[in-house]
Amino acid sequence: MDQRKKRTMAKRTSTAFIAALFTLVGSAGIASAQTATETPAQPAAEAPAATAPAAPAATAPAAPAAPQVGQPYAKETHGAWTLRCMKTETGADPCELYQLLKDKDNSPVAEASVIPMTGNNVEAVITFVAPLETDLSAGLGLQVDAAKEARYPFMLCARVGCISRIGLASAELDPLKRGSAATVTVLPFGSKKEDMVKLPLSLSGFTAGMTALVEANKAAAAANPEAHTAAPQTAAPAAAAPAAPQQ
Repeated sequence: MDQRKKRTMAKRTSTAFIAALFTLVGSAGIASAQTATETPAQPAAEAPAATAPAAPAATAPAAPAAPQVGQPYAKETHGAWTLRCMKTETGADPCELYQLLKDKDNSPVAEASVIPMTGNNVEAVITFVAPLETDLSAGLGLQVDAAKEARYPFMLCARVGCISRIGLASAELDPLKRGSAATVTVLPFGSKKEDMVKLPLSLSGFTAGMTALVEANKAAAAANPEAHTAAPQTAAPAAAAPAAPQQ
């Protein structure tokens, strides 16, 4: 694969849900002064020793700003996964489990996010966002450890990237919980099939993250029953099961 395509695929996709927590660290230099002592011409005329000016007080680091209602934030980390939530008035915030996927050069390429679901035998939905320059006809590949790779179609492309949404029944979710690593593959547009880009998807902390995710969203549903009723976390029939692996 030529370097131009590789750089294009390495461009990080953007989502509106990404929350960044910044810590502003202040620093202050240490002032020092040397006072020269001169031999006085006459003892009675000795001048008082010069006093070095006091160093300015160090500026305390600014505390991270608390998220406001409607803003996303990173709540906690479980291994390679981040529990990202949306601030609500009740304080019981709905969340997703998130991981940024990078290539072998450590360049951000794609994103994965998981939310719990109910209905149609689906326990969770994992959404992948790939770059706009992805070959949609090749689909997205997902392989857990040494299992056979499954390929899934892309649903659509938007400003943030091309989206593949996979409904996970227990038979598909359990290997992710038990596994140690997964691989996601996408094909840059115009590239040969042998030039698939392989992206490692770490499963470190996935099980603990899923437990925290389910608990957080149950609390959010209980605290915000109207919102939960208006938009229940129920998978649509089309997402009830993953697409059959492509040969």
